Amino acid sequence: MLTFTNSAEQAAWTLAEALTDKGFAAMKQAEEAAEAFQSGKMAMRRQFKARGLSLIDADIRWSGTTQAKKALSDNEWYMAQAAMYNEAAAVQYAKALYLKKS
Repeated sequence: MLTFTNSAEQAAWTLAEALTDKGFAAMKQAEEAAEAFQSGKMAMRRQFKARGLSLIDADIRWSGTTQAKKALSDNEWYMAQAAMYNEAAAVQYAKALYLKKS
């Protein structure tokens, strides 16, 4: 367990923890968007296979749908958010450790 010698260390560490939590939440949403894309793609493939059409045609059709574009866009957005929060958390962790050594 870390012990803090002043409020600046504690504040930096607390902020880092909060930013990390936000980063994990954004990553979870990115994973959900990726899963939505994959499940939609598989559903389209099943429909095309049942009609005797090729899987390539299904993939092309799926990639042009609004649902697919939204899922990919959501995934990209939440991945960027997760990266931003994780980088900010790393800065705050470093600040807390620097203050602890000072």
